[in-house]
Amino acid sequence: MQSYIKIRFHFKCIIGILDFERKKKQKVIIKLKAKSHEFLDYSKIIAKIKKYYKTQQFYTLEESLHSISLNLKNDFPSLTHLKIEVFKPHILKNAKVGVKLKKKY
Repeated sequence: MQSYIKIRFHFKCIIGILDFERKKKQKVIIKLKAKSHEFLDYSKIIAKIKKYYKTQQFYTLEESLHSISLNLKNDFPSLTHLKIEVFKPHILKNAKVGVKLKKKY
């Protein structure tokens, strides 16, 4: 059975290289699409991603997506495709800054 999920959620965490970003949590938005050979529990995926971000306190968005993709594949080995985006919507006035990563396993 093939499984496909699409998720969009947000939370606050420490992420960034600037001094103020290392001290105060900021909102991040995660958009994720995933395919798997098995059932994917979106609530478990969301919980894992939040845990990764809150414990790792990444310096860059790119670093975060690389780490998240490796951890998700490790935790959900049946993943076949992953597209994940992370945005910091309030880091610049009138801009939403983000990066995207696509993986085919």
